[in-house]
Amino acid sequence: MFSWNQSRDAAVWAFGAALCLSAAVHAQDARCAAPTPAAATPTAASASGEGILSATALPPQFAGDDPEQVRDALAAATSPNRKPATNPTIAGRVRAFLARPFHRTASAAVPPNNDQSKAQRTFAFVIPASYGVRFESKKKLLSVNVSLAAPEQPDVILLKRKVEGQSGRKLVIAPEAKAKGFIQTIDTIQLETGDRGKTSVRGSALLPDFDPSRGNGDFAIMLVCSLEPPYLSDRSEHSDPTDEEPTDITRRTSTLHGRIDAVWLIDRNKGTIVTRRLRLVK
Repeated sequence: MFSWNQSRDAAVWAFGAALCLSAAVHAQDARCAAPTPAAATPTAASASGEGILSATALPPQFAGDDPEQVRDALAAATSPNRKPATNPTIAGRVRAFLARPFHRTASAAVPPNNDQSKAQRTFAFVIPASYGVRFESKKKLLSVNVSLAAPEQPDVILLKRKVEGQSGRKLVIAPEAKAKGFIQTIDTIQLETGDRGKTSVRGSALLPDFDPSRGNGDFAIMLVCSLEPPYLSDRSEHSDPTDEEPTDITRRTSTLHGRIDAVWLIDRNKGTIVTRRLRLVK
């Protein structure tokens, strides 16, 4: 029996910022416009937008789209006071789908249902599988049971959490916290879908040729997500130091809104799609 158990801390979540899918997946949009030979095998490097769903392999050291860059591009596109997004590819895609007119239904505004619009709104978010992935060598059975719930809002999916600054808990008393530099910022990016509360990934698959000893076991859950109105909700909160938590804390919570199109288990180092037979459950 083979299992992976790692600590799920802020450093792991921050790793998602190392590489964005736009460099690996969307950078070759112009090349993708050309006809592809029928015998060609689709990979993430030659797919764009929703074309990722037909990929059979991913680039090595794959980290997907950076949720922070997607959030910042949305924020910059909808507010004149925001700084321009740092990733021009993601920013351009965001501007393109925000500029499109929406078809209105009785209940909401929805984007037009065409391939170009879907491709512009489709992103792949990679979340480290810090626990819950298990392989039974004798049975060749892989099982996945991973929670993606955000700690402070358990009915949505946590995409990224970044904590800067040191907590003053057990180190100082409340009146001294700010003066002694115990000032902390917590930046959380989460995903809310129409299936609110479905934040656990489960599934199993028989993999006769799978050998975990051949790789480094850098496994992650990949969510292929299509963003939908209202796209982004953003709020900031400030907490003064208290006796219980003697830290000056500013929290920013950003919520992306969308639909999950696929859930995969991948090996980020090797760019391997381990299994597509996963689902989101409550």
